[in-house]
Amino acid sequence: MSAEEIRAAALALFSEHTFPVIGMRDIGDAVGLLPGSLYAHISSKEELLADIVTEGITNYLVELRPFLESREPAPERMRGAVKAHVKVLAKTLEQTRVAFHQWRFLGDGAREQVIELRKQYEDVFLQIYRDGVAEGTFRNARSERIAVLAVIGMLTSASEWYSPEGRLGADEFGEALAEAAVDGLVAAS
Repeated sequence: MSAEEIRAAALALFSEHTFPVIGMRDIGDAVGLLPGSLYAHISSKEELLADIVTEGITNYLVELRPFLESREPAPERMRGAVKAHVKVLAKTLEQTRVAFHQWRFLGDGAREQVIELRKQYEDVFLQIYRDGVAEGTFRNARSERIAVLAVIGMLTSASEWYSPEGRLGADEFGEALAEAAVDGLVAAS
């Protein structure tokens, strides 16, 4: 039994039932180990959650950062960032559900690290939005933070209602969300 197999089982359990209701016994049962034997591979249930959440958000940052450096107009960059988010979502649906919705269960140390990663994630969208306002392609909203968090809220909640078996494939789903996000930000002409 490897730590990676234990982590995969924990991810599936956290995604289906949430972190607080899953115990070490549940994880052990899922991999065929007694709870005490798990500690030969991992130090705690919280460590598993922290690893899952940290990796989950980092996966998004890797895909989103190129849109900060692009010379494309802000609407195209925002559209690309939204579609990149959906691409990661489609590949890591369980992990996304855990990363964006269960990080609050972490203890202070791990939570601080995750808050920093979440800030970096939010800053990608915030900078693209600010660039769009500066170039005149996005409207200057009453609150830039609310405008950006509305887009992010749409993206992070998508893990709750996106289904790989749904009517729209990941690319079409990404296009639909990108259209909704950009149309909500574009300046009137």
